[in-house]
Amino acid sequence: MKKTLGIAIALIGISAAAVAAGQQDDIIKMRQRLMDSNGQAAKVAVSMLRGDIPFDATVAAAVANSISHDNAVVYDLFPDGSDKGDTNAGLEAFSDKAGLKAISLKMVADAKAAADSAAKGKDAFAEAFKAVGANCQACHEKYRKS
Repeated sequence: MKKTLGIAIALIGISAAAVAAGQQDDIIKMRQRLMDSNGQAAKVAVSMLRGDIPFDATVAAAVANSISHDNAVVYDLFPDGSDKGDTNAGLEAFSDKAGLKAISLKMVADAKAAADSAAKGKDAFAEAFKAVGANCQACHEKYRKS
């Protein structure tokens, strides 16, 4: 009886650990998808600014708003323990959560400003979108594995 109870408790512990690991993998995947979405949005914006595709104020605003929206939640996707697994997040993302949140919220504001500027034309959008690019670079330099 004691042996059976011990085995059952061990199996429950192993199952709980597997569930926790699976949940961390889900968080990592969600974080990666959000970053991929940001990258795709930025690619569209940059393609318009370079003249590779025609500038469209509605599309420019939409991609900047997408980046703003994603960054309003991204910092919550770095819970303790999600630094393990298949992640490109650097250790700073977990040890400096206040800094990560601050840069994310700066991105929210700067991307929103870029979205608002799109109606004023390509030049206004280009000027405002520079801050978005600078935020991407600063965040990746500090919080992404090299």
